Amino acid sequence: MKNRLLTGTLIIAIYVAFILLGIYIHHFFFDFMILTAIIFAALEMSKAIGAKFHKPFLVFVVLFCFIAYAAFALINFFFDNGGLTAFFGVLVVTAIILTVYNFFAKKDAGRIVSTIFVLIYPVSMLMFLMSLNYLGGGYRVTAILLAFLVSVFTDVMAFCIGITFKGPKLMPSVSPKKTISGAIGGLIGGIGAALIVMTLGIYGALGAVSLSSHTAVNVIHFVILGLVGAIFTQAGDLIASYIKRICEIKDYGSLLPGHGGILDRVDGLMLNAVFIFIYMSILILV
Repeated sequence: MKNRLLTGTLIIAIYVAFILLGIYIHHFFFDFMILTAIIFAALEMSKAIGAKFHKPFLVFVVLFCFIAYAAFALINFFFDNGGLTAFFGVLVVTAIILTVYNFFAKKDAGRIVSTIFVLIYPVSMLMFLMSLNYLGGGYRVTAILLAFLVSVFTDVMAFCIGITFKGPKLMPSVSPKKTISGAIGGLIGGIGAALIVMTLGIYGALGAVSLSSHTAVNVIHFVILGLVGAIFTQAGDLIASYIKRICEIKDYGSLLPGHGGILDRVDGLMLNAVFIFIYMSILILV
């Protein structure tokens, strides 16, 4: 427990440091944090998949992370918020190259499938988190704060409420320790975190903004983002736990004492980021 608390504090400190550097100094600091997380998460998933099934082509995985980010950053430099399209374009091209490589080199098709799986989960999912750093409409900071605060508060409240009230298990076949009471606590934590971001937006703190000039509508937006964001955070955690069970591993890594690997910490965050990106993009369009 002591290691878990110390590591958790360090993780939050890193989050805060790079987010603030990204807000006040240069957006690349945030990009660097997410790109580093992408590479570690990709390697951890590759190891997990490879231990049980077919080993992904690590060279393709690592090269893809750098090439895809380069395409993402360049497109965003010349066009507003177009990097995600470039990223998925590179993903499609990579899938085609892998398929052709398998056809001519007569490699194990299973390794191709494993490689593409890793490029989709977690790499592509985490790219949505990076995309929040390029959102237009002035929503960039608000989106980033929502992604991290909602995810952190959801995890913390789910843990605290779960160990306090216990009760029936949520999905014992997937994650034996998670309880229904913890899941409800996570929802409360997510809404609370979103309302904190809303308050920051009202006062313009940290560069956050409101999502509507109408108070009631603004509250509704943030409650939805907090509630649904908490659901996605917990769903992401359950999906990662399910994959771990299939691969017959306890954690994705051991880099973070008491927490496992990088992927163990961003599993819920990245799915929440997908939701926030889509929600904010719709707000920008309308």
